[in-house]
Amino acid sequence: MTDVEQDEFEGLPQALQDLVRQGMARHIADPAGGEFLFHYAISQAPEALPLYRVLYKFCNRRRRFDIAYDFAVMGLRMAARQAGLPEQWPDWSSAMVSGADYRLGSHLLLSLKAMAFIELRRGHGDEAERILDRLTNLDPGDGIGASVVAALAAGVQD
Repeated sequence: MTDVEQDEFEGLPQALQDLVRQGMARHIADPAGGEFLFHYAISQAPEALPLYRVLYKFCNRRRRFDIAYDFAVMGLRMAARQAGLPEQWPDWSSAMVSGADYRLGSHLLLSLKAMAFIELRRGHGDEAERILDRLTNLDPGDGIGASVVAALAAGVQD
C-alpha cells in the first residue's frame, strides 16, 4: 500500500513513522492531503534525514516527480547543514564530502543520485547529466551506484 519498505523507515521515531504512513495512505485518494501530512512530518523533525529519503522515494514511485525532487533537495540541504557544507552542491569538493561523517556523506551522495534520477523522469536530461558529472567527481569509486543512473541517462539520449 505505501510503496516503501519497512527498513526505509529505520531510524525514524515511531510517531513520525505513523504520521508518514498516514500521509502515504491518504495520498492515494487525496495527494494534496497526503503531501500536507508529509510537510507536517518534516516540520516535526526537520533534522531527520531518513524522513526525506522515505518521502522522495515514495513520491517518485507514485510518479509525483516535482514533489519527489523537492523532498530530495530539502534532504540534501539539511544534510549539508548538518555536515557544515555549503547548501549548493556545485560548491562541494570530494574532500568536503569524504570528510563528512559517513552517515551524512552517504545521505548527501544518495540525495544527489535521487535528484539525477528524478530529473531524468521529469524529462530534464541536461540537468541530470550535470548532477551525474558532479557525482563522478564527488564519488569517483561509484560507491553509491550513480553509474546506474548514468546508464539510464545514456539510454534515454540514444
